[in-house]
Amino acid sequence: MQARATHICLDCGYIYTLQKPFEDQPDTYGCPQCQAPKKRFAKYDVNTGRAIGGNLPPIGVIIGLVAGLGAVGALLVYGLQ
Repeated sequence: MQARATHICLDCGYIYTLQKPFEDQPDTYGCPQCQAPKKRFAKYDVNTGRAIGGNLPPIGVIIGLVAGLGAVGALLVYGLQ
């Protein structure tokens, strides 16, 4: 199975191992584990067990940072008056 591992989901770590080449999957393809869109996958290096490129953090981290910054901003604007 390791030889077929070509891509990894950056959100949950699911490793794509299907026989159909990942590039042949439609743009609507989603991760079977977390439903992340195809663009959240990166090429996978079977030797290191890591993504090649794909330096984006998981979407949950991005949402958390944006929400946190919004909350701090709201506190600064409304909480200190």
